[in-house]
Amino acid sequence: MKFESKYKILFSVTPLIVLLDQLTKLWAKSALRPLTAQMHPKDRYLSVIDGLFRFKYAENTGAAWGLGSGWSPEFRVVFFILVSLAAVVFIIWMFKKLEPGQKLLAFAISFVLAGAIGNLIDRFYMNKVVDFIDWFITFDKPMDMGLFTIRAGEHHWPTFNIADVGISVGVVLLALDMIFGRGSRRSQDAEGTQGD
Repeated sequence: MKFESKYKILFSVTPLIVLLDQLTKLWAKSALRPLTAQMHPKDRYLSVIDGLFRFKYAENTGAAWGLGSGWSPEFRVVFFILVSLAAVVFIIWMFKKLEPGQKLLAFAISFVLAGAIGNLIDRFYMNKVVDFIDWFITFDKPMDMGLFTIRAGEHHWPTFNIADVGISVGVVLLALDMIFGRGSRRSQDAEGTQGD
């Protein structure tokens, strides 16, 4: 029996992203977590691109943007593990329904699944997720944007990790498939019906 290409994508992309996620989190725990004890704030991170990108250790007990981090630990831990498990089961179910030619969707779902598994591993072992990628921009003075004003100082995107990158890449690929993939599938279907 021929091994379907969608499973080749799944079994190459997903384990690779999960492994990369877990290895980088181990590095963050060993190299970045000790920096959090430094007295001076500028010594608590490793700068990659000054004024834009750095590695800074953080632990997120909630969901994206820290949502739910204030909930009681007993409820929060069980809730996020159950939600993550449900998401993994749903993603696998979606993947099984893919047609053989839906390669972009296979990549998209594989990336999302990898991200979900990577963060689920953290929740099982630590009851929180390790984040360490810190993107930010600094304004020397307030910027008037018309409808609102951006205050001076650093403005950070929420700290994230490789699992989050996997989910984001997967969502972008899903969007690309929605925009471009369905049109090409409709034209293929139309060609198939004309040939009948």
